Amino acid sequence: MTTDAISVLFVTDTKETGMADPFEKAEGFHVRYARDRDQCLEIVNTFHPDIVLVDPGSGTAMEKIKTWIRQLDDIPFTFTPGFFLVMDASVTMEDRCRLRAWGCDEVIPRPVQTREIQYLSHAYLRHRTLEQQIFAHKQTIQQARTYLDRFKRHLFSVKKELSSEKTSLNNALKQIHHMTRERSHLNTRVQELKHALNQHTDGYEKLLVRLIQNRVETSRGHGERVAHIACYVGKRLGFNEKKLENLHKAGMLHEIGLVFMPRDTAAMSFDRLTAFEKGIQEQYPVKGADLLIHCKAFEKAAQIIRHLHENADGSGYPRGLKKTYIPLASRILAGADLFDTLKNRDDILCLEDLMTALENAAGSRLDPMVAGRLQQYALQHMASDAFQVREVGLEELAPGMCLGCSVFTATGTKLFCADTVLTQTAIDRIIQYNREYPVDDILYIKV
Repeated sequence: MTTDAISVLFVTDTKETGMADPFEKAEGFHVRYARDRDQCLEIVNTFHPDIVLVDPGSGTAMEKIKTWIRQLDDIPFTFTPGFFLVMDASVTMEDRCRLRAWGCDEVIPRPVQTREIQYLSHAYLRHRTLEQQIFAHKQTIQQARTYLDRFKRHLFSVKKELSSEKTSLNNALKQIHHMTRERSHLNTRVQELKHALNQHTDGYEKLLVRLIQNRVETSRGHGERVAHIACYVGKRLGFNEKKLENLHKAGMLHEIGLVFMPRDTAAMSFDRLTAFEKGIQEQYPVKGADLLIHCKAFEKAAQIIRHLHENADGSGYPRGLKKTYIPLASRILAGADLFDTLKNRDDILCLEDLMTALENAAGSRLDPMVAGRLQQYALQHMASDAFQVREVGLEELAPGMCLGCSVFTATGTKLFCADTVLTQTAIDRIIQYNREYPVDDILYIKV
């Protein structure tokens, strides 16, 4: 059997007469034979015919033929085959119409011709294939319509949800717009409050400064000068604007604790005080810090002032802190306070005396790094014809030059003190340290 062979179930009880002989010799057919409906039922379990060819025998009555057709029509075929009926050539047109009405697809005249069966089968199979395709297309279209209806319902539901979300979004946008306006009003109000707070803070600071000036300040403008010097050193050591602001407040108010002392004692020289009075005066930064700490605007400044009398060698008050355990801002404030005090002392007659005094205080009262920055400040702001210096870069150093101020690394290590005459070895040491612990790019050399 070939792949395109036509499967035929030949139902006849006249095989012995030779009616089925044409199929024995013809090619293109796969034929199974059955005599009655029961044999058909057995065969169709394993055989799926394209054509059911029925030969009821010559002279069979029309009613019997009708019964055959109805019995075969009840057989549960997997795929509905074509029903061809073999009849005498003398069958009338009326009988042909009746047979087709009963379910017969084609009427084949005797004798059976395989070519005619083959032709009609191919035509019927093509027709059935087209019907199956049409049915499949209809099913596809019906399924597409079902999906389309479902999509329309989903789309309508989504549209309703989007409409609801759009309404919610519009309400949210209105609320956001309202909140934005409220936020703008609040920002404006906050700015106004900040401005008023700054004014109050400035007024409070001026009030305290005036109190210090009128009650305990022995040198007019001491607070302003200390604040200026401290901010200079703070800038050189990398303080940001906020830290510089707090350092300036601490400089202006560092003597506020003296208002708790008797007027005569506060104004008296430290050397003339009794041991008891000296103990009280040494503690005035703590008292001043305790006063300022109650005001949020002066909280940082109070922390700086509290350690004003701590010494770099650990001999200070109130806790005896040493070196880097003392906050850097407090070390700077202590240096600025001492600088302004030294500058106004009777035994400091010239800039060189001031530089020497700062050198002597380095390591004991002052952080050596802060002392070095104070020397630089003195050279920039107080140089005179009798003590002149010039700025020199590291690459310009030469043996025989005399340092105008001490040289420190970025970590605070003192390399050379003021008045040191540089040798090539000293220059090499400065350059070597600069590779790992940078020093100032500009050094001050005496003229």
